[in-house]
Amino acid sequence: EAGERAREIWLVDPAPVVVEKLSEAVQQLEDFMQSQGVDCRPGEVASLKGDEARATFINCFREVQRIRTQLDQYTDLDPELRETIDKLLPEDDLRAFRGVYLDVAQELKARQEKTPDPNDPIRQLDFEFVLFDSALIDYDYIMKLIVRFTGQPPRKQKISREQLSGLLAGNAKFLDEREDMVEYINTLTEGKGLDEQAIREGYERFKAEKNARELAVI
Repeated sequence: EAGERAREIWLVDPAPVVVEKLSEAVQQLEDFMQSQGVDCRPGEVASLKGDEARATFINCFREVQRIRTQLDQYTDLDPELRETIDKLLPEDDLRAFRGVYLDVAQELKARQEKTPDPNDPIRQLDFEFVLFDSALIDYDYIMKLIVRFTGQPPRKQKISREQLSGLLAGNAKFLDEREDMVEYINTLTEGKGLDEQAIREGYERFKAEKNARELAVI
């Protein structure tokens, strides 16, 4: 009826249907981890043996992340559904799994490009890093969070080093720079109240000094 405008219409599943898909994806991840003799926790991924097992983890968690990304587009989720989503995979666990996923995916992708065997499980992987790249979390956003971190009294923390590190670890945008950022954050002291310019200049100085040290070693 809308003629050309019909091309602009997108049909999506109702939120409860997508939540059910998330439940199934999380269950598949749990079943796989248990089949490998480990608990379904981010810290246990390092215990997976062999490339095939790690490739299966990549596929399982990528599906979990894909559905979570889809649910993030729903602006009208009721409190009960939000609670269900959080129970399926709490935000802290999700963030930690994202970090582990990116670590494993980065390693496997580097090897994927050097693997000639087309039947190797690594060659079949599609990492879909775009699923782990939040438009809301960019360089400016992280700088502002660091400013907030340094300005808060230690006993009245609203954001911690661990939370900052988790945001960096779970976002594909910072794959090349997160190690430097985390090291820089670890040098900062709460309560100093540095402004954004001081944070940015301090970070650039930190990277320059680190590069100079590494060059000296070489």
